[in-house]
Amino acid sequence: MNYPIKTFFLLFPIVFSFQLQAQTVLESTATNETFIMETWWTKPIDKEYKFVLFNLNTAEYKFDLEEATFMSYSILNVDLFKGFGPVAGTRVLKDRVVGLGGIQYTYFREKVFITANFTSELKKNPDFEFFSLAQYRPEITEKTKGFIQGQFSFNFNSQAHIFSFQQLRLGVDLGLIQTGFALNQFQFERDWLYNIQPGLFLRLEFK
Repeated sequence: MNYPIKTFFLLFPIVFSFQLQAQTVLESTATNETFIMETWWTKPIDKEYKFVLFNLNTAEYKFDLEEATFMSYSILNVDLFKGFGPVAGTRVLKDRVVGLGGIQYTYFREKVFITANFTSELKKNPDFEFFSLAQYRPEITEKTKGFIQGQFSFNFNSQAHIFSFQQLRLGVDLGLIQTGFALNQFQFERDWLYNIQPGLFLRLEFK
């Protein structure tokens, strides 16, 4: 997938999310090895928040390889009982598109947000993923909050571990802007080869 197409897939969801009046996040992270741009948006379909669309798009540029990669992830969450329910969606990578199905749990309060899901690719010999994201925004002053976010992903198949990551964002929430320290950790393949990348993040959140 060439750079113009990757740029289109990264920017189009932003424009589309504003048309939907969805909650939208733009986040850039610079580490010692990579520059990462993420866009994601969330849109409830009904007033009771029983059906929620979620879309995540990530473009990553690796400085040493002078190479960019892209991923798009879209799912529909269904809340059947107190945040629990099924999910269905798609994942788009550079060379393939796969359907996804699984289960999820979501918890949302003024200062705390937690979501977790377990999904399987809808194909023969599928890959599986456990993914979770948690945010906490403690109040510092009347206009300023702390911003703590963690992401966790564990990918595997019936034979071995494929890929895992943990991301930490620690900073301040100024309303539209969240910024601070970033830490990305990765584990690769069967042998769990390890990589750690400290850096900084800048985040815009449109509600």
